[in-house]
Amino acid sequence: MTSALVLSHRNVAYELGHLEPWLDRNGFQVRHIYREDRPEFVDADLLIVLGSPNSVATGYCEQPADAEIAMVSKWINHDRPYLGICFGAQVLARALGGSVQRMADKYRSYTRMNLTSNAPNSLSGPWALWHEDAISAPASSTLFASMSHADTVFVQGSAWGVQPHIEFTPEIVARLGQVINLSPDHWESMFQEMKDDELDLAERAGQFLDTFWSNANSLVMGSEEIR
Repeated sequence: MTSALVLSHRNVAYELGHLEPWLDRNGFQVRHIYREDRPEFVDADLLIVLGSPNSVATGYCEQPADAEIAMVSKWINHDRPYLGICFGAQVLARALGGSVQRMADKYRSYTRMNLTSNAPNSLSGPWALWHEDAISAPASSTLFASMSHADTVFVQGSAWGVQPHIEFTPEIVARLGQVINLSPDHWESMFQEMKDDELDLAERAGQFLDTFWSNANSLVMGSEEIR
């Protein structure tokens, strides 16, 4: 059975959302580990690193985040499939020699990204972005998407950094806003836009994950065009 290791916090940004049906459909055996336990990565076919209130931005990176960069660096050096979402993408950027900078304001929006000509078709359409640190992708990576303030999707080998929360459902947005005591003014419009687009969003998330997994695995058998 194919195994997936998921790293997150225990009580915030831990929900699998759109990842869960995709993992089930592809027969993954999932093990969830938590940052609060200061875990070490165990052997698996896929590592997924989710969001975090921690930071790897210049001047804001503390020891636990430094340790996570080191662990991810070790993982990708073995060229094993890696999917970093939001904070997980920022960790990947640092592990590969890119940079992460703190922004003046948090960015929360359900919006489209600027896609490169070789970006997967499944990245078209709006996605949930919720972050305060901005990635400059490593020069060695292939950039697929960006915003005016940051690079948002990049790939190197079988490791993918994805700033948008492709796992987010409307309900996750609402629960996250409530858990961190955020005024509804900051998340209700995002929730409603995602709710109106719910079926298409779920389909695109599944298609993107299929693209990621197909191309991460294709490295074993040779290069393959990303679609």
